[in-house]
Amino acid sequence: MLLSFLVASFGTVTLASYGVGSNILQFVTIPAMGMSMAVSTLVSQNIGAGNIGRAERITVLGAGSGFVILSLAGAAAYLSAPALVAFFVPGAPDVIEEGARFVRIMCLAWGSIGIQLCIVSAFRASGNMLVSMVIALVSQFMFQFPLAYVLSKHTSLQSGGLWWSFPIANIGAAAVSIGWFAQGGWKDTRLTEESQQRAKVAEETIAEEGIR
Repeated sequence: MLLSFLVASFGTVTLASYGVGSNILQFVTIPAMGMSMAVSTLVSQNIGAGNIGRAERITVLGAGSGFVILSLAGAAAYLSAPALVAFFVPGAPDVIEEGARFVRIMCLAWGSIGIQLCIVSAFRASGNMLVSMVIALVSQFMFQFPLAYVLSKHTSLQSGGLWWSFPIANIGAAAVSIGWFAQGGWKDTRLTEESQQRAKVAEETIAEEGIR
């Protein structure tokens, strides 16, 4: 919402371009979201089984696959940006031109989105919910929005500054995720003891009630 208000200050063409580009971005991230869900499931299973090494390898494989898939999607989007935007707003040459510029700028870092989503999903699967939340909040509210404001309002980039905030923020978030993952602190989180106690109580209750 904050970014939308900032975009709207540049006029209807920029706002329409932002809307089209955001729709394209949401569609493109669907494969990465699916990959992150798979990583989350497999990581949680392996952590529960005590196989931390395999959980780490799964995360690396998922992040690498997400990077490759979204990078290829970014290359395709770069080449066909005007056609993609024209699909949403045919007959609006100004929006097509500005929207294509937005798509071609933000798609440069789509691969980093795949990395970020998969690594963050591993954090969630290991019980590091706070880490996931911090990365999302910092990348969007404390980094991207201020960066978009400075680049668009205080440089010659103008609306281009809005668009450049996307790849820069995505690369930054991916770098933070990789650094946090490489540090290895996520491996130390354990929910098993408390979870086992709750599971034992539940099993005893079920047995007493004659449900089992």
